[in-house]
Amino acid sequence: MDAEFFLSAAKNVAILSIFFLVGQWWLLRFRSRQISKRHVDARLKSSIADAQVEEKDVKLVGSRFERLQLKAGLELEKSSLFLMMLSVIAAALLIGFLFGVLAAIFVPVVAIIFAAAYWSFRYQRRRRAVFEGLPDVIDDVVRGVDAGRSLEQALVDSFNDAAPVFSPLSFRLRSAVEAGRDYTDLMDDFARLYSVPPLVFVAVALRTSSRFGSSVRPVLKKVSQALRSQQEMRREFIAATAEIRFTAVAFAVLPVGIGVGLVSMNESFRHVLLDTDTGNKLLGVSIGFVVVGVLIISRMVQGVGRG
Repeated sequence: MDAEFFLSAAKNVAILSIFFLVGQWWLLRFRSRQISKRHVDARLKSSIADAQVEEKDVKLVGSRFERLQLKAGLELEKSSLFLMMLSVIAAALLIGFLFGVLAAIFVPVVAIIFAAAYWSFRYQRRRRAVFEGLPDVIDDVVRGVDAGRSLEQALVDSFNDAAPVFSPLSFRLRSAVEAGRDYTDLMDDFARLYSVPPLVFVAVALRTSSRFGSSVRPVLKKVSQALRSQQEMRREFIAATAEIRFTAVAFAVLPVGIGVGLVSMNESFRHVLLDTDTGNKLLGVSIGFVVVGVLIISRMVQGVGRG
């Protein structure tokens, strides 16, 4: 690579950066106009229409994008997501100009895999937090009822003192109780959001108690005991399978590390592998085999200790 090549690459990077800055400025302007327009439309709406919309809304969040964010505890705006996509496209164009089309296609694939893995990691962590914190919440509700408070007030106080993962449910639950609306649908939606069947049992028990006047304390105690037993069994299972899961991760990572090490240390082998058609085919086949092996190993240990 001579000086002219690097000069041309620098010019292309400068042009991409200018387009990126102009696009960001336009997006911020468009975003501010949309926010102003929404504020004006919200003020023009009557209080009766707002009350009707609020009465029909029985979910924690409405759109699919907001539900995906709530599952993982993210707070990304659509403008931020659009800027991330522009960054990935710009990086793909730059790498494609420097190293070819195959490398450019590799950039968005890696970005999508990384984003999916990060979302799954945050979702599973929040789901475990729900399972670990729900028994304490149920016990607080039982203690509140025993202390003479109403069931609704005990629920609101218990979720207010719970882990931050329950904050969306706590906010909507408090609003529903203060407005005198049915709040069990919110608990059902939260249970569907994080796949928590015990919370559905709690919602059914609360719904039955409010309609037929039955006691909800025995059901809450049974659910709390079952959740604690389940979490104890999960911890024991995690401890018993730790060595097996570590071996699976080692088998998934070692082939990739060995291949990268061999390619980086052997210049002639790297030249044949990257600069010839046969080497490119062998590299593609080997990457495919490695991906298949990693997927098989991940499926073997998938779900261990979850839920």
